[in-house]
Amino acid sequence: MNRVVHLVSMLGVIAVPVFGWFTQDWSGATTLAVYWFETVAATLFILGRIALHQRWSPKRGHFDYNAPGNEDGRYRYTVNGRRRRGQPLSTYMSSFAVISLSFSAVHGVFLGAVLLLLNHNGVGHLVQVDWRSVGLGCLSVFAFMAVDFLVDLTQLRTWPFRQLEQIGSQVLGRVMVVHMTLLIGFVAIAVTDAPTAFFGVFVVLKTMAQLSDALPQWKPARPPAWLGNILNRLPNVHPGKKFEDFWAEEQTEERQRVAGNERPWHPHS
Repeated sequence: MNRVVHLVSMLGVIAVPVFGWFTQDWSGATTLAVYWFETVAATLFILGRIALHQRWSPKRGHFDYNAPGNEDGRYRYTVNGRRRRGQPLSTYMSSFAVISLSFSAVHGVFLGAVLLLLNHNGVGHLVQVDWRSVGLGCLSVFAFMAVDFLVDLTQLRTWPFRQLEQIGSQVLGRVMVVHMTLLIGFVAIAVTDAPTAFFGVFVVLKTMAQLSDALPQWKPARPPAWLGNILNRLPNVHPGKKFEDFWAEEQTEERQRVAGNERPWHPHS
């Protein structure tokens, strides 16, 4: 039942701006305003989950987070600020908040710049904000996200830290999609006379990025044979070591990293 609610909520959040842009004649400014609100709201709801999970089921990952690609613990931090390796970044929640909210603030600046550029280029119809549509769109998005959040609360105590990490990564991924699309859009608007096409591409890319989160991730225990055959023919810095060996080591290190983040947290451990 929870999976059905999550799927319906996700599709609802996706559908609101898509429906507005393609069927309700929303302007580009109206659509982007709803997308920006969606990004900020998603971040805040994730922060709510992290805060409650940290309180209800404190794990080492909350306070001494070992990130992907850091399996050897080269950059490790503690919440009390004592240096282990690298510089302290406080908790997982605060570091996630700083990254995601900083990008959201930058997005706000970029959106303003895009709209000013469109107005300067004589396509003011795209920058007209219909605040009633913005309000309805944001309210609809918030409602879907709130239902999703409330459903998660029923099982949040039993979640592994890894589940929070995966959801946080998905949100940051969508934030990056918005950021890169805006950067590309600046170039598109500057060199073309088709700003409407830019907004259409933006909506499609954002939708595809969100839909990809619902697809199962393929993580085989062994690499594809064809990939190993190709890479084993290339020179590497460890003569005699096959690609399959590197793959197995990486899988082992990742399992150890995840297990370390899942350990119960004791403040003086």
